[in-house]
Amino acid sequence: MRLRPFLSRFRIVLAVALLLLAVPAWAADDEEERASLKGVDSCAVVVECLPPDAERDGLTRSQLQTEVELRLRQSGITVVSSSPYMLYVNVDTLKNNMGSYAYNIHVSFEQPVTLLRDPKLVQTFATTWSVGSIGTVGSDRLGDVRSDVRDHVDKFIAAYLEQNSKK
Repeated sequence: MRLRPFLSRFRIVLAVALLLLAVPAWAADDEEERASLKGVDSCAVVVECLPPDAERDGLTRSQLQTEVELRLRQSGITVVSSSPYMLYVNVDTLKNNMGSYAYNIHVSFEQPVTLLRDPKLVQTFATTWSVGSIGTVGSDRLGDVRSDVRDHVDKFIAAYLEQNSKK
């Protein structure tokens, strides 16, 4: 009877492992998405809350928030909490019973848009640029996920600066 839950968990872990090997990263950082950044003069930074076990193991929301904002400012991008534009960072983690984590990073740029079919409708927000990745890491190395977040933020910075270079 105890074999059935084990096999079920085993299948789930196997499926996740195969998925992680098959799709380690994705990006929508193409020419059209980069063009959507032209003329953006500032952005807010929103980092989603992390699961409590990730925070306990050293990956904290406040740390990510500070690092992302600092990186943007150092590259010349104005960070203002009241900006209508937003760099959104989501790091989702899942800890297994062996102490390692599967993680998903999604960094996107959100901005107000109107619908072509009815411009009178209230503006809404839409993702106009994004990158992401998934991976696994031991709980003793969970802080290393921050470097993946930095890499994604650097991709945003490169795209932003390409479109908003000061001439």
